[in-house]
Amino acid sequence: MIRYILILTMFVCGGVIAQDFGAQLLLGANFSQVDGDQLGGYNKLGANVGIQINKEVNDLWDGAFEIRFSMKGANRVIDPKAPEPTLKLSYHYVEVPLLVKYKQWDKVTPYGGLSIGVNVYNQRDDNGYVTQEEALKGMETGIVLGGTYHLSEKVGLDLRHSYSLLSIRDYPFIVNSPTVFGRAGWFNRLFTAGITVRLDK
Repeated sequence: MIRYILILTMFVCGGVIAQDFGAQLLLGANFSQVDGDQLGGYNKLGANVGIQINKEVNDLWDGAFEIRFSMKGANRVIDPKAPEPTLKLSYHYVEVPLLVKYKQWDKVTPYGGLSIGVNVYNQRDDNGYVTQEEALKGMETGIVLGGTYHLSEKVGLDLRHSYSLLSIRDYPFIVNSPTVFGRAGWFNRLFTAGITVRLDK
């Protein structure tokens, strides 16, 4: 799957540069959790790679869309003093975020938008018993907020926060803890830290 995503990324990149669009390579790491699974903590580490295509709207704003491969989920951290069964949730997505970018500032470019993701991998490791997560939805809709600090015209440091707008799991929920904004369900929540490399410079 990753091989096909990289081939598609290279094809899109070559095409958009020829059409005078701006393109950036995105290389990062996810620190993720799943709200609603009763675990807590950004303990699941995963890769986040892709390409971003930019188009100038006016002097203040750019529009952008991305193609990303993103590894999400959750991981229970074991306390050696109070051991308990392990649990690891691994959900991989191919995502297409649609963003608006504010470019008035020289060093920092904030941005935000919506993302549509398709689940391509689903695994639940419950104390060594590996299955698929029951009733995990095939698609995810999320919100993205972030910013890029520009080290140079070509390279930047990027930090973003992503959160599911709708529950990623279609299953009855027993609510025994405070909900997020009064919503019951499971929601991917993650921070992504990485670098951006402009390919048109």
